[in-house]
This record gives sequence, structure tokens and C-alpha cells, in this order.
Amino acid sequence: MTIRGIEHIGITVADLAGAERFFIEALDASVLYRIVPPGATDNAISGDQMTRLNGFPPEMRVTGLAMLRLGNGCNIELFEIDPGVADAPGNISQAGLNHLSVYVDDIQQAGARVKAQGATLFDGPSDCFAQEEGRGNQTWFCRTPFGLLIELISLPSPLRYDAQAQQTRWIPQR
Repeated sequence: MTIRGIEHIGITVADLAGAERFFIEALDASVLYRIVPPGATDNAISGDQMTRLNGFPPEMRVTGLAMLRLGNGCNIELFEIDPGVADAPGNISQAGLNHLSVYVDDIQQAGARVKAQGATLFDGPSDCFAQEEGRGNQTWFCRTPFGLLIELISLPSPLRYDAQAQQTRWIPQR
């Protein structure tokens, strides 16, 4: 078996169209396809069709489903469900997937773009430390309007690795 990397990350949101707009406008994502377009509830996928595949509750429906491409990294799959969910503010103290990190070349510009699309920026940008320390290596967290915690990161300087490391960190290419 050969692991090639993360192909996509699934995110459930209260407003599919709004989440699409954020990823497109703030992070230059592009929509690859919409299995269930926003507002097309007549195309909804019933829970009983999915429960045996992935444990989705049979009493619910997928009322929006879109696949987006995010730069030279993994894809983002967005879900809207019925009954609806409330977007909740994410933070790194939560169990499970708690944030995604997006590599950027210009962290100031990226911060301005996410803010212009309604994200709340935390203090930053902050210089990286420990093994990630280096000239220009910075990180800056934001929370999207739909509650997802996103880390903007730029690592133009080499990283330091522990002696037992057998690989280097994957950095998206231009």
C-alpha cells in the first residue's frame, strides 16, 4: 500500500453557498462539481442511501454537496444537511479535526482577503518557533464566518527536523 496524501477534507456547514463563496473569494478555491447544488433540495440525498456507506443518520438528508479545489493541495468537500446544523466556532482544544492549515506566499495579503470575506483574525501574524523557526516563517489563525478555524502559514525558510525524522514536511509547490 502506498499512501499518497490527503485527497479531500469534508466540512459540514449551515450555508453551502456562503461557504463556497468564502473559499472562492478568500482562498482562490474553484468549484469542481456540485452533486447537490445549493438550494436544489429536490436533488437531496436521503440518509438511508448513505448510512451503510459512512454512518450518516438515516433520518437526515444531504441538501447540498460540492467539491472544491484548493490550490496545489487537498480538495474541500462541503456538505449542507437537513435538519440543518448551526455553525459552531472551532478551536484547537476540540477533539477531532479542529483546523486546516493553508500555505500562502504572502501572509499579510491572505489575512486581508480572509478578513474581507468575513473571517475573524486572531493575533498575528506570529513568527514560528522551535523546529519551524526561520526568517519569514509565520502563522496566522482566523475563524471563518461559518466557524471553521483556518491557519494561514508561510514557511519560506528551511525547517529543522528531529534526528529520527525519515522525511521532510510536505509543502505545496507553486
